[in-house]
Amino acid sequence: MSKLWTTFLKDAKLSFNGLYFYIEIGLAFIFVAVMLFVVPENFESGQKINAFVNLDEPIKSQIEEQITSEDDSLLYDSRTALEDSLEKDRSAVGIEIKSNGSGEIIYDFVLQGYENDRIKSLLKSTVEGEFLSSIPGFESSVSYDVLEPDSQRLTDRANILPIYLTINVGLMGLFIIAAYIFLDKDEGVIKAYAVAPVKIWQYLAAKMLIMLLMGLITSIIPVLMLAGTDVNFLLLIVMVSSFNLFGSALGLFVSSFFDSMVKAMGGLYAAVMLMVLPSLSYFAPSFNPAWIKVFPSYPMMFAFRELLLKNGDTGYIWMQTVLFLILALLVFFAANLRFKKTLTV
Repeated sequence: MSKLWTTFLKDAKLSFNGLYFYIEIGLAFIFVAVMLFVVPENFESGQKINAFVNLDEPIKSQIEEQITSEDDSLLYDSRTALEDSLEKDRSAVGIEIKSNGSGEIIYDFVLQGYENDRIKSLLKSTVEGEFLSSIPGFESSVSYDVLEPDSQRLTDRANILPIYLTINVGLMGLFIIAAYIFLDKDEGVIKAYAVAPVKIWQYLAAKMLIMLLMGLITSIIPVLMLAGTDVNFLLLIVMVSSFNLFGSALGLFVSSFFDSMVKAMGGLYAAVMLMVLPSLSYFAPSFNPAWIKVFPSYPMMFAFRELLLKNGDTGYIWMQTVLFLILALLVFFAANLRFKKTLTV
C-alpha cells in the first residue's frame, strides 16, 4: 500500500501543477453561478394568455373582469396590440373574443406556430371550462385521488443537480482518466511499469484516486451551495466515491483497447451517449421502458435525487452504492488484466 500511496502523491502533485484540476473546480463554480443567477427556483408551468375582448358593453366588462382574475392573463385594446405582445413573449398565446354578428361569441386563438394538436385541444378545453364554470348554479363534479399524497418533490433548480452529479462523477471520468492514460502511453510511462517495482494495478488505482479526489471536490461544492447543509454529506461522499470509482474503472477498461486518444474517442463517445440516455426518463417519467434502467447512469441519477429529498429512500441509496462498488472492483480487475497484456501497445 505504501507504493500505491507514493504513486498517488506523485500523480496528485502533477495534477495540482497542471491546469485541469483548477479548470474542473472553476467549472463547478460556473455551474453554481448559472444555477443561482440564471435558472429560476421553479419554472413557470402555466400558459400565459393575452386577450383582446372585441365585444360591446356590458358583456365586454364582465368577460374582462373574469380574464383579469387570472394572474397570468393580460388585456389589450386591439388585435394589433395583441399580436405585438405575442411577438415579444414567445411563450404566450393570444385570444380574441368577438361576436359573429348573430349573438354568438367566438373565441379566436392567436398561436405562435409551435403548438401541437394536444396543446390546441387543451387550450380549447380550458377556455370552455373556464366560461362554463361562471354559469350561475354550476357545480363541478371533478374530484382527485392521489396515490402518494405524501410524496416529495425537489424544486426545478435542485432537480437538475442529480444530472450534474451523475455526469460529473460517473461520466467525466471516462474521458479524463483515458486522457491521463494515453498521455502516459505517449511518454512511455506505462511501458516503464513493466520493469518497475510498482505494480500496474497500483498505477491504475492511483489514477482512480486522483479522479476520486476531483469528483469529491467538484460534487461537494455545488451540493453545499445549492442544496445547503440539510444534505447527508457523509452519505454523499460514500455515493460519489462509489459512482466515481465505477466511472473511472470503466474509463480504464475502454482505454485499454486503444493506443491513442484519437482512436478511443469513438468508443468513449458511444459509452457517454448511452449513459446519458436515462436522463430522458428522469425528466419525463412517462418514458420509462425496462431497457433504459439497465444503463448505470439510471440508478445514479435517482439515487442522487433520493439523497436530496428530506426523507429519501436511504435503503435504495445504500443498495446502489454497494452495487457500484462491486461493479467498480470487477471492471477494475478486468482493466488490470487488459493492461498487463497490452503494456507494449
